[in-house]
Order: sequence, then structure tokens, then C-alpha cells
Amino acid sequence: MNPEFRRNLWLELTPRRAILMAVILALIFVAVALSGGKDYLPSSAAETLYYLIVVFWGSRNAALSVVGEIRDRTWDSQRLSSITPGAMTWGKLFGATIYNWFGGAICLALMFAYTLSHHGTAAAVIDLFYFLEIGVIAQAAAMLASLAAVNRGQKHSRFEIFLYQLAGLLAALAVFYVWQAADPEGMARLGAPLTDTIVWWGQPFPPRGFLLVSLALFTAWVLVGCYREMRTELKMPNGSLVWLGFLVFIGLYIAGFDAWLSQDSQMADWNPVALRLALAATTFCVLTYIMVLLEPKDRVQFRWLGSQVRGGHLARAFSGMQAFMLSYFATAICTVALIFWLNTLRSEAASDQALVGSALGFLTRDVGLFVLVQTWARRRSDFSTLAILLALYILIPAILDGLGIKQAMFVFYPQATTPLWLAPVVAWTEAAGVWILTVSRLAISDREPLGQAA
Repeated sequence: MNPEFRRNLWLELTPRRAILMAVILALIFVAVALSGGKDYLPSSAAETLYYLIVVFWGSRNAALSVVGEIRDRTWDSQRLSSITPGAMTWGKLFGATIYNWFGGAICLALMFAYTLSHHGTAAAVIDLFYFLEIGVIAQAAAMLASLAAVNRGQKHSRFEIFLYQLAGLLAALAVFYVWQAADPEGMARLGAPLTDTIVWWGQPFPPRGFLLVSLALFTAWVLVGCYREMRTELKMPNGSLVWLGFLVFIGLYIAGFDAWLSQDSQMADWNPVALRLALAATTFCVLTYIMVLLEPKDRVQFRWLGSQVRGGHLARAFSGMQAFMLSYFATAICTVALIFWLNTLRSEAASDQALVGSALGFLTRDVGLFVLVQTWARRRSDFSTLAILLALYILIPAILDGLGIKQAMFVFYPQATTPLWLAPVVAWTEAAGVWILTVSRLAISDREPLGQAA
């Protein structure tokens, strides 16, 4: 047995705690059965308790699985052990939450028995897989957020631990809402429209089967992310092929929903290829912002990449590229392809091409800002960059709008201009200026000892 899992099993699932959990849950189910009436059954109570025990409480324990060891000063000895990153990952993830899964298993057994007797075997098995997946993805997302923070060297205050848990809860909430889209009763409760079928890459699929497979795939990717972050924490290198594979997967997955995007009146005359390129580019753009915010912007890493490129070792440089770099290049490739494809649709596509080109220019500028601020500041923090972006995208445009100067909005975000080429030229001029400062700063840092760099 995995030694880390066995250690957590001994610590978390003691006989006394197991008996306490079983007795408390049994008392709750009996109380509900005797006093709940027809409106609230023990199976409904089991579902509520499952979300509380496995999703809410379990995501917090998953967030503390490594952070708690760091706070207790026991993590360094574990890092020096011979446990592999894979064994450490699932030993921490499922070991730290084994008590939650014990309580969740009791709730699952009651829910499965009720669904089996009232709705049949197929419905019971589908619900079982859904509850398992939402529990795993909530806990894995919380652990992934905590590991990313560990690799950034954060302090792990109580508020930050809550944020790690919140990442898991938001992932679970997204899964819950999407899953309810295939359930008439669930959508009626949420007040959202029912999805009778899911059209993906032009083919209709039954909602529950499609969503179940999708959840399984995304759960697997979150677990892979935990494994890679654990490798980083254990000072083992991660190549770029896994992230590149994820980009291919998520690009193809999101691009398949072009039928929903075609309902937008502004894109009604776009063909499926253009819509799919737009969806993929938007997805990669969002990932670029997320990863450039989460990943460390280390001058030593940038120096090494530059030396590899200058030395002609392109394969080695590619393997050392960070996730935000790969995401940006994927965005650029899809955006350029979209610009060329729009030109084949109609002769009046210049306005759309200008907007797409300026959007890529602003993304290039923003990525440069993240790198520039990190290499310039003594205290490594991305909050300064976020404050600058808040001013550029919201505060200054709001002031200009209040003053009635709406013609200058294209300086801050993509907007149609006259002439059309003005918006992309301004966006790319800003991007070029930021990157000239960034490269100059990196060149100065390259000639300075790290301790003396500003």
C-alpha cells in the first residue's frame, strides 16, 4: 500500500471517528424518516450531507493536505523521502480526505439504494458516477490551487487556505450547474432552460452521457495537474508536452460547441470554421491570463530560455517553456488563422479582422506587463499588474466615458475605429512598447547579480 496513504489512513480513519460518523449519520437518517414526511426523504438528506461532507469539508481537507504539513513543519522530511510524486499526490489527496469519503460512502449507499428502487439500475449507476466525480474534482481542484500557491512561495494564511477551498467549491458548483442542465427537475429548481440534447461538432448527443464523459475527462486532467504541481514541489522537471496535450484537448472540446455560438446575431454570418477558431482562440486567451497569473515569472528561467534560443537548442527551450507561453502561442496561431479565414468569408470582414487583431495585441501587451512588473519589483507580486489592468480596462475608460470622450476607448480595449487599421496599430504599438521595456529590463538583470536587481 502507498505509505503516504497508509499514514493518513491511520491518522484520519480511526475506529472511534469511524463509529462516530456512522452513528451520527444513522441518527440523522432516522430522524428525517420519522419527521420529514413526504417532502424530505432520507435520500434527500443523504444528498445534502454528501455535498457537505465530501465537497465542502473534503475540499478544505484536500487544500490542507500539503499546506498543513508545511505549517506543521513536517513537509521537508516528506519531500526528502523516497515516495514518488504520483504516490505522494494520490496519497495526500485521498488519504487526507479518507474520513470524508467514509461518510460520503454511507450517504452514497443510501442514495444508490433509493434511486435503484425508484428509477432503475441505469439511473442509479449514472448518479453514482456523478457524485463520485463531483467529489473528486472538488477536492482535486482545491489541492491543485494549494500546490500552485506552494510553488509560488505564498504564506498560507487562513484566508489563503479558504481561497484554495473556494477553488474546489467553484469547480463543484460549475459541475453541479452543468449536470442539472440535463435534469428537468433540477433546471426547474434553478430557473434555467432545459437542455434536451447537446450538439458537439455538429453531432447530437444525449446530455447525461455526454456530460458524464466530459466530467470524467476534466477530472482526469485536474488530477494530472495535481501530479505535475507535486513534481514541481519535489524539484522534478516538467516537460511541456502534457500542457500542450491539454491545450489540444480543451481547444477541440470547446470548439465543438460552435452551434451554440452561431445563435449570436453578431456572428450569424460566420461559418462553422470561423466560429470554432474563435472559440479555441478565446479559450486559449483565458488560459493565458490564468497561467500568467498563477505561474512564477522567474528571471533565471527567462535567462535560461534566452540562452537556449541563442544557442540554437530549440527543442530544449521548447521543453522548458511555461504554460502561459504555450497558451499565448496557441492563442496567436488560432487568432491569425481566424483573421485569414474571415477574409475568405466576405469582402466586408475587415471590421471583424481589425477587432480580432487588436484583441491579440492587447493580450500581448498584458502578458508583457505581468513579466515586466515581476522583473522590476523587489517584492514579487502580481497584484500590482492586476491593479494596472483594472485601471486600463475599467477605471480610465469609465472616467473617459463620464467625460464624454468615447472616441479614445480603442486605446484601452478592442473597439471599431475609423479608419479600421487604427485600433490594431495602437494595440500592437502598446504591446511593442511594453515588450521593449521588458526585454531591456531582462537584459539589465542579466548583467546584474540577482541580489542587486531592483
